[in-house]
Amino acid sequence: MSAAAINTPLTAMFGLRYPLVCAPMFLVSNTRMVQAAAAAGAVGAFPALNYRPLTRFAAALQELKHCSAFGVNLIIKNNPQLDAQLNTALAQRVPLIIASLGNPTAVIKKAHAAGVRVFCDVINLHHARKALDAGADGLVAVASGAGGHGGNIAAFALLPALTALSDRPVLAAGSIIDGRGLLAALALGAAGAYLGTRFIASVEAEVSADYYRAIINASAEDIVTTARVDGYPGNFIKTAALLEHGIEPSWFDLLVAKNKKLRSLVALYRTRRALYAQPAAKKISYQTVFAAGQGVGGITKVLSINEIVQNTVAEYHALKNNLP
Repeated sequence: MSAAAINTPLTAMFGLRYPLVCAPMFLVSNTRMVQAAAAAGAVGAFPALNYRPLTRFAAALQELKHCSAFGVNLIIKNNPQLDAQLNTALAQRVPLIIASLGNPTAVIKKAHAAGVRVFCDVINLHHARKALDAGADGLVAVASGAGGHGGNIAAFALLPALTALSDRPVLAAGSIIDGRGLLAALALGAAGAYLGTRFIASVEAEVSADYYRAIINASAEDIVTTARVDGYPGNFIKTAALLEHGIEPSWFDLLVAKNKKLRSLVALYRTRRALYAQPAAKKISYQTVFAAGQGVGGITKVLSINEIVQNTVAEYHALKNNLP
């Protein structure tokens, strides 16, 4: 039996039963996860970069054409495929585009012309104001403790500040893994919760056995922030592979940090290396290190996406009804 619906501006915007987003995660999210999230009453999303070349991306969108709501994440900065990915997504009338890492103005303008909504990842008020000025339909508040490229402002400070900027919906991202996090997010003014790490430990994720084990066994103290993986500060599980590569900035990193142009070039190189390197190459890549958020310590089982959604919503209702 499904838990009672939760109504917010996010559920109204996309016709959802629950204000939960199965967040797009590089080399994790797939069409099976998106379909499972939709069937559970939530909304799923995946990065366009998970389906390469472009023909695979188009085929993935075709698989999802019967989903009433789903999202595609587009990386803006250092992405030579951006225009092609955007055009393909718009041609398929994707319901939601989630823009990350870069100026979203051109993407928003083109998406709106096609009748497609755009939410933007933001880590502070400066980025949020720019996204809203560009016409973003909503924001994803990436707070400290989020997996991957998290921000450095706590959710308890970031969410109220962002919701005060406009009446457009804000999603809460960062260490939310259950109904407690969902309740807290909505209490802080969010229109929904954006869960990533919790859904890595799902049956549908189909990640490696090593990744599953790392998620189940890690605690919050095992999450480290480093820019050594792809040139941008990100949160990863402290594993032997990551420690062998190194997490502290090298003398080269410190030198590069002083030169904006060189910093951009190095970030581009590291991003492509992280995206395309194979494990056999024994180089750092997203296939040898594992992104995760600080909420990982509360994840003890691999469950189906439906179980995760239903457990989260049931806990939300129980807590809400029993608050003093």
